[in-house]
Amino acid sequence: MSTPEENFEIATDESSDSEARERAIGQLETANDCNRLADLARTDDLETEYRERALSGLAHPQCKSKLQTLVDDGALQGSLREQAESLLEEAPDDAGPEH
Repeated sequence: MSTPEENFEIATDESSDSEARERAIGQLETANDCNRLADLARTDDLETEYRERALSGLAHPQCKSKLQTLVDDGALQGSLREQAESLLEEAPDDAGPEH
């Protein structure tokens, strides 16, 4: 299993295949690594598809505040900003009732 640092490197490595990059971003989401997901979404020289995937990974309660920061700080432009705003509206505030 890859470390968060390795997953971040794979996600940003243009020589890695698309499947590996998507998997690395998914592993960051599974680990609730909100900071690295936000960093990916902010990375201007990263392909849009991976930036969008990272944004989607932020759309859950544990990362909602980081998603809000991305919307508020103006780090995202155009369609990425629109996606972030939409995800923020859709993201639940909590994980739901405890059982």
